[in-house]
Amino acid sequence: MVRGPDAPGGPRMPRAVLLATGMARTGAPPDRVRERVGGRTVVVTGASRGIGAATAERLAAVGARVVLLARGAEALDDVVGAVRSRGGTAHAIAVDLRDPQAAAAAGERILAEHGTPAVVVSNAGHSIHRFLADYADRFHDVTRTAGVNYLGPVALLLRLLPAMTAARAGHLVLVSTTSVSVPLPGWSAYGASKSALDAWVASVAPELAVDGVATTTLRLPLVHTAMSAATPAYRRVPGLLPDDVAALVTHSVVARPRVVDPWWSRAAGLAVDLAPGPVDRLATGYVRAVRAARRRRDVP
Repeated sequence: MVRGPDAPGGPRMPRAVLLATGMARTGAPPDRVRERVGGRTVVVTGASRGIGAATAERLAAVGARVVLLARGAEALDDVVGAVRSRGGTAHAIAVDLRDPQAAAAAGERILAEHGTPAVVVSNAGHSIHRFLADYADRFHDVTRTAGVNYLGPVALLLRLLPAMTAARAGHLVLVSTTSVSVPLPGWSAYGASKSALDAWVASVAPELAVDGVATTTLRLPLVHTAMSAATPAYRRVPGLLPDDVAALVTHSVVARPRVVDPWWSRAAGLAVDLAPGPVDRLATGYVRAVRAARRRRDVP
């Protein structure tokens, strides 16, 4: 787990910037978090590394019985071992969320073996940076991304949420992205799939609230993880670290805000809606610059 000032993918955003964007949290006081999750089941998806692993460790440290989901069984076992070495309780379920049937089966297993969750942190995601021309003949890029970012999580939640509403208690925390508010060229497959789950949660949130289940959506800017490290340009851009997001999660578990996002993404999203022409012209200039740079690289 990365604890220092930088992650392998790039430098940490300065604290002054974190404060200015509303992304700085030290996490809620441990006793307050323990009141919410102590001795209770907490499900964390995408828990084998990065945000999911950091979140699982924080919640287990205050007594949550964390159930960790991810595709890689070996990496999951490492996180479970780390939690247990500190006296926490953790269980792993290896599941590929690209397969909705497997995701649904994982939900049934959670209910049968661990009971109704007090909190579900829907964090699993897959990032892909490709321009349209680069994946026009790669439809599997779309289906795989949609599976991890939308279809699988919904299949899992369709098993867990009815149990939570029947208990009239619980909290769903969605780890989303500012790309929902600010669509960017090159991120169409990723942004569309993340927007789909964000919109789904926003739509069911009032229904869940009537039945006593809270929802929080965290729309995050760049977070330096192994996933973001695959995009070379991000390695020089300051961003959040997984522990920063884990702190936001614990804050949300206590405060239960409906949405947490940087003020600038809300402003940019408003600009996209109110002035699509100028925004599109800016984005078009970016695409032209990228294509020109590619042509220069291809010239011997």
